[in-house]
Amino acid sequence: MNHPTTPVGTAQRCIVGGEVADTGSDGPYRRLSAAPGEPHRARTDFRPPAAPAPGRRVVATLAHLTDLHVVDPGSPARLDFAMRDGAGKPGWGGAVDWVFRPQELLTTHAAAAMTRTLAALPVDFCVVTGDNIDNAQANELGNYLSLLDGGVVRPVVGGSYHGPQRADWGDEWYWLPDAPTDRYQRRWGFPRHRGLIEAASRPFEGGGLGRPWLACLGNHDLLVGGASAARAGLASLVTGGRKPVRLPAELPSDDALHTLLTTPEVFFSGPWQPVPPVPERAFVTADEMIAAHFVAGGEPFGHGFTPANRRDGTAYYTYDPAPGLRVIVLDTNHPYGHWDGSVDHGQLRWLAEQLDGLRGPDAPLVVLASHHATASMANGYGVCADRASERAYAAALLRVALGCPNVVLWLNGHHHANRVVAHYSPSGGGLYEVTTAAITDWPCQARLIEIAIEPSGEISLTSTMVDHDSAELPADEEPGSPRWLSALHRELAFNDGVRAGRRGAAGSVVDRNVRMLLPPIPTTPQSPTTM
Repeated sequence: MNHPTTPVGTAQRCIVGGEVADTGSDGPYRRLSAAPGEPHRARTDFRPPAAPAPGRRVVATLAHLTDLHVVDPGSPARLDFAMRDGAGKPGWGGAVDWVFRPQELLTTHAAAAMTRTLAALPVDFCVVTGDNIDNAQANELGNYLSLLDGGVVRPVVGGSYHGPQRADWGDEWYWLPDAPTDRYQRRWGFPRHRGLIEAASRPFEGGGLGRPWLACLGNHDLLVGGASAARAGLASLVTGGRKPVRLPAELPSDDALHTLLTTPEVFFSGPWQPVPPVPERAFVTADEMIAAHFVAGGEPFGHGFTPANRRDGTAYYTYDPAPGLRVIVLDTNHPYGHWDGSVDHGQLRWLAEQLDGLRGPDAPLVVLASHHATASMANGYGVCADRASERAYAAALLRVALGCPNVVLWLNGHHHANRVVAHYSPSGGGLYEVTTAAITDWPCQARLIEIAIEPSGEISLTSTMVDHDSAELPADEEPGSPRWLSALHRELAFNDGVRAGRRGAAGSVVDRNVRMLLPPIPTTPQSPTTM
């Protein structure tokens, strides 16, 4: 476990916006270019800055990747068409603001590039914190497991893409790589890439992470569009031969969010295009998703999920990936729907019980992992007023976590952005909450975290952002190859005019390559924090 500290990832080289390739009415389309590496900066939230000392003990180095959003881009149950009319509109609550991505045909290629990159780095284990797939479908689940464990990846089910990015569908609201013009080309200077859809649709072999990895469930893994738990009315649609292309004219837009969460089939009752029926698109339940991790191969068996999870219908667990380290994975998904998170009180009690015996320098350090960050942990949708205490939110979880001094790190995703937040314990010390950007959106990064104990007893957490190893310029890769496709994915993601390409998803310098110091674990046992 004592890997040498070497400069990897963005400590050596960063990827940034480069020269302007074309210009649209709303802004330029830029190539990407390499820039000097970003040095590690010291966070001083708990301790003054100090260089790593001789004799420090590295407990483990983990890789954190999140929000792969492995997508079926031609699924009849996708809400891509709703973004056109509902994005930013009153009554929608932001439910469809970010559904369509111009790079979505290349999502599996970006994930494959990152797994290939991480497999070559000195990492002990990986933590994958949810939104592994995009729309809770069986074919997406199969691709995600093939990407992380190795196996055949089929970016387009059936081998042929039938969806709105086809030029012969004639909808210029989308980016149409084979068409001479569209909204993306006119407004943001997007390129034309003839033959891209055909190249992106070809099956390829996923190499896998090649090391133990732990799974966690996110809202997109379980809910239609990452929001609606009401899937029964869409069961025949998702596997059927009609793909909706516009919202129905009679949709009550002033209460669209409520409609999506309760009767989503209303959204899918408008005009449609014929597509081949595909049984493999069936929705999967949480139980089926967990069970799939036990037959996928790779290590550990079940990827953290346990027989108790399968027996009890839960998705939270503990796992010891290295001596002196425990990972506690939470399930922060809300059973009634909506994209934000919370936990039930049974899980909160379970967490408190797990932490009660983990106190003092001889006990393991603890890493929490969840899909949702504390900033998005206030989801009480559908909870009756007379049962308001049914769910627990960020404050309650933090109170329990901060009551155990051995909890030093909380990993999560959901926000598609790099963030590092310090949380302070009333009794001294605290923990760092580290949110990592999405693979599917710019900056398309993962994160390494080295956990070490200094000779002073201080806990050192060193974060390094990682870009996948495809070239900055797609032109530097073989046209049509998986590496070319992953390079193009990153370039398109940077230039997505309605997303985070230029809006701070990369975070600030103190959210990326940072060294975080926490005080030594106290030797005097502390009383457990009550819930």
